Amino acid sequence: MGNLVLAKGWALALLLSGLAGLMCTGCATAPGARTTPPQARPVAATPAPPSLVDDMAACHMLRVSQARDAAVTDAVVVAALRQFKVSPKQVADRAAALVPQAQAMGQEFEGAAQAACARLAGYTGVQSVTVRAKVAPRSQGTGSVGSGGVWVRYEGEIGAGFADKVAARLGREGAVGLIINSQGGNVAEARRLGRYLRANGLKVAVDRVCASACIDVLAGGVARYVTKNARIGVHQSSAPTSVGTHNTGQSYVAGSALYLREMGVDPGVALAAASVPPNQIYWIPSAEVVRTGLATDLIRSL
Repeated sequence: MGNLVLAKGWALALLLSGLAGLMCTGCATAPGARTTPPQARPVAATPAPPSLVDDMAACHMLRVSQARDAAVTDAVVVAALRQFKVSPKQVADRAAALVPQAQAMGQEFEGAAQAACARLAGYTGVQSVTVRAKVAPRSQGTGSVGSGGVWVRYEGEIGAGFADKVAARLGREGAVGLIINSQGGNVAEARRLGRYLRANGLKVAVDRVCASACIDVLAGGVARYVTKNARIGVHQSSAPTSVGTHNTGQSYVAGSALYLREMGVDPGVALAAASVPPNQIYWIPSAEVVRTGLATDLIRSL
């Protein structure tokens, strides 16, 4: 693994900055505190293993050096920070101290670091996988919105199995939020994920386009960020075959309004959507996106 044989100054800069945002407010909840955390164990009741910080440092070094990116680490490092109450500074300091040893070991350090990641997976019950810690975007107003931490990105249609697949990935990676860009799809799957996001205190962001059923996912976020250039669109859903009469069609629209109200979004959005034919789309102005509660904040970028 040639990337670990690095100039010491470069390595230190990455290792000391890479953990800076991992234990901010949005990341502080332990995986076990969530309602349905897939593949995660409760907060540890036993003391941390003696070699824990060394393993966290080595695993973090491995991911940073592989990606050559200070915002990258491993999901097991994030989980161990929370579960064993280790401070990011402890890990960063230990990683910095290990740089000369890693350089001296060269290729051999990769195997040692992979073993460290595997041990952390055993301690935490979380799958070892490279994740990105995303720094909070800045709002167009004053101050910052959201918080740092791992964000999962989903692009594409909302189809069968969507909710379970995305929820499993969010839990596996210890994510604080979901970035979604979708033209829509299965309404039932979108609402299932929306309710999961709300129950587990997760955030949602859109940086390109979110239309049709996608707004039900967006509505589920405890905080909902939309970039100023993103497009949020609504239209009539392609009603299920069971919706075959005027009355049942009205019930379908009412269900959409009730879901949005449940999520704290103006149910009038559902009525606006019902007025737009399925083959057309109404792109909601940014001011209206905020006024209706579809977004809790407009941001410059993600």
